[in-house]
Amino acid sequence: MNDIKLLKSYNLIKINASPEIWLKSMKVRIRMLKTLMNNIKRGLNKAQVKFNKYQLSKDSSRIFFFFKNKDIQAAARVLDNIFGIESYSPALRTSDNIINITKRTIEVCEEILSQNDSFALRVKRSGVHEYTSLEVAEKVGKAVLEQLAHLNLKVNLSNPDKTIFIEVRNDFSYVYTDIVKNYWGGLPIEDHKKVVCMDVSRIHDLMAGFLVMRRGCRIFPILFLLTENEKVVEFSKNNWKEVLKFIPLSSLNIKVINIVDILKKIKQNVNNPSTLCALCRLVRFDIISRMLNDQKAKEYDNVKAITDGVSLNNLNYCSDEVDLQSMALNYLFSQYPIFTPIVAFDEAQLKEFLTNISRKLKMIDYCQFKPQNQTIDIKELKTLYKSLNLNDLILEVLNKTKLYQIS
Repeated sequence: MNDIKLLKSYNLIKINASPEIWLKSMKVRIRMLKTLMNNIKRGLNKAQVKFNKYQLSKDSSRIFFFFKNKDIQAAARVLDNIFGIESYSPALRTSDNIINITKRTIEVCEEILSQNDSFALRVKRSGVHEYTSLEVAEKVGKAVLEQLAHLNLKVNLSNPDKTIFIEVRNDFSYVYTDIVKNYWGGLPIEDHKKVVCMDVSRIHDLMAGFLVMRRGCRIFPILFLLTENEKVVEFSKNNWKEVLKFIPLSSLNIKVINIVDILKKIKQNVNNPSTLCALCRLVRFDIISRMLNDQKAKEYDNVKAITDGVSLNNLNYCSDEVDLQSMALNYLFSQYPIFTPIVAFDEAQLKEFLTNISRKLKMIDYCQFKPQNQTIDIKELKTLYKSLNLNDLILEVLNKTKLYQIS
């Protein structure tokens, strides 16, 4: 979590939404801001952090959540994991009266300024007032120097020891000392933007789901087991539990499907073992398509896409080339696009992302087959898959699907 100075006079957190939201139409912008406020509210409730009220500024440019001072630190930890936030600032609120602004700013300065410190006032103003931002800075700065003359303070606008921010917005003013950047930014998660996350316990499959979640999608993980090692399920659940911290819901459902028997049959019946990886992918596409078309599976209504953790760094058991080419055959089973959000990142960037998600994420030995020298021929693969007659086995594994709720 970011280090912040929590002053005793603070009673709210001022939140700036991601700038990207402001590029949207007015209708979409307001919808996203309302979603963001609701996600913050749900995140605070999930973490059992109490707040007094919340509101949107008149011009919709700021969100304010009000707290008891003792709860602000815990609230800040929640905001660090909410998508759609550009930055936030613990602050105090007063009126737009210059006398009140001066008084409250001096209170803040008394807490943060030390002997011989240099300081700067950064003033922003929005609305109609009888003064300019420069006049506020001059009058308040002069009052601070006079009131705290015993500290021998100096004004330094270019490189101050301490900075105090004053934001005047219509009838209210906000005084604060920190602007805390949210590492993730992104867009608020919206319930109607549903995406299935295809996972084989690769850490990059989880990351692919995380990145589309960062773009405002709600994810539905489907975990395919490629090993008889029962510990893999627990390892995967623990990894997804770390991702749950970024989801403004109390729990996350994961469906687990064991396709080891299908892969064993493929291995026994296929003369060319170099096609196992590609055929495994087609099995997963086939199963996901059936699940999404199941009228009883209401949670998948209006799913928009499927994610895949393929990268271009050859960091997994499966060849990147085979993964990418076999994706082209998804059309045989469904019309859903496949999102591969991590293909743009190199190995160092992937490690940085994973570290910032959680240091508790673990790499998993997810496949017992570990085929070598995998190749692919699209035409041959289509014919080969049809000849395997896997329908009965697929129906069998679907009937044995397990549901785990992570909380």
